[in-house]
Amino acid sequence: MMSTTHTPLNIGPVSKPMVTPDWGTLRRTFQRFATLVDAVPILRSCVPELSSGSFEIRDCVILDAKLKTYLKPTSKSKSTLSACYQLTLREGATGPSFQRIVYMKVFLGGRSREAFRLLVQKGMSAPEFHNSVVHVPEQDLILWRFPHDPVLPHLHQLVDLVTIEQHLPLEGLKQIGIQGTPQVLAQHLVNYRPEIRCTNRYTLYDSTQDRIDELFGKTFGDSQGQILYERLQLFWDRSMGDPEAMAIAQPLGYSAAINTVWQRGVPGTPLVQVLNPSNHEHYITELARGLVSLHTSQVPGLAIHSTTDHVTEAHKKLTKLADAVPMLAETCMAMADDLEQTAPLASTIPSCPIHWDFHIQQLLTHQGRLVFCDLDELVIGDPLQDLANFMVDLHFRELDQQFVQDLSTRLYRTYQREVEWEVPLERLAWHARLQFINKAYRHYLRFAPGFERTVEQILQLAQKGFRL
Repeated sequence: MMSTTHTPLNIGPVSKPMVTPDWGTLRRTFQRFATLVDAVPILRSCVPELSSGSFEIRDCVILDAKLKTYLKPTSKSKSTLSACYQLTLREGATGPSFQRIVYMKVFLGGRSREAFRLLVQKGMSAPEFHNSVVHVPEQDLILWRFPHDPVLPHLHQLVDLVTIEQHLPLEGLKQIGIQGTPQVLAQHLVNYRPEIRCTNRYTLYDSTQDRIDELFGKTFGDSQGQILYERLQLFWDRSMGDPEAMAIAQPLGYSAAINTVWQRGVPGTPLVQVLNPSNHEHYITELARGLVSLHTSQVPGLAIHSTTDHVTEAHKKLTKLADAVPMLAETCMAMADDLEQTAPLASTIPSCPIHWDFHIQQLLTHQGRLVFCDLDELVIGDPLQDLANFMVDLHFRELDQQFVQDLSTRLYRTYQREVEWEVPLERLAWHARLQFINKAYRHYLRFAPGFERTVEQILQLAQKGFRL
């Protein structure tokens, strides 16, 4: 078996020093993997079943791409690009289509050889290598075929319909009326972030009651799921005793052997699909009250994220953007200085539990209520960050801009009425600038050709300011 040491794949120095790569080298090397026109031919040559000519690619989607690079010139040779692809394959001209996910990490200067050598040192057997990991030295990359992952070695158990039955939360299933071990009829991949986490949806069948249920399992590379389960249970118990509390999907258990949290499926619809001018008042009121419920909760053990932490992180991100896009260097440095100079001062606004990654895709609608999702990144912070994150994200959801303005204004006013503390607009605007910078930085990390123009446009939105 692959070692279960749950750390990202890092490598030491290669045997020969290499010339420090410039940004031209990084672009030529990495951007081929962040655009489908170039990536598909590379995948054809790298994925074993494709290179044999037995299968053809009918479709390809880039699920995730992430650049990792360094500011120190002497460290730039350690830069990597990780990319995850969902391929729709077909065998022959008339065979059935099926999907395959592949994850690759691309290196510079032949460093993939050392990374692959370390994998061999971990003791993986030859058959396991053949079925999971491929080294392609001519492309300077290592490729994993899902469900194999360098940090989530237990994923193969989560996609096997028979094996997963031994990990089901039987005590939790009893709470919803399922006795014994139900049959797992189907598994569907909901979200996969290589080396971080993976969420699957399962269709369960209880033959004793002729009953179908849905179950979600979110797995991690370590035991953080245990803490998440306890947190979810706290919010679930709270919602059972208070109809005004934030609603979540019912937690059903935690399986330590596969680092997986279980929740019951909610028959809801993503809010973004149903929100419109005729119903937004109701849903924005629900949203504001749910946020207030979160912000006034007492969640133990959360890390604290201060204004100083925000300023430090934003400065690092803007410095990296300036390094990658020199024409934006002056803008980035001026923005970093402005964020520091205008940082919110201490006030009566409480530091409290916040969602941290709050956007419209984190909300489902069910019977007129909102269900809040993905509570694994909660921290103690400024509650206005959640409002700003939601409002900024609306600009990237292909919504009418006047509607975006209306939603933001109503959310601000409703939240303001629901809380006991002040909600100053200048503080909200500061957090909004910060979130625009975060959006720009995420586009940079994807490193697709033309990212420079996208980053410039997002930073212009940050400069423009935030008004309601």
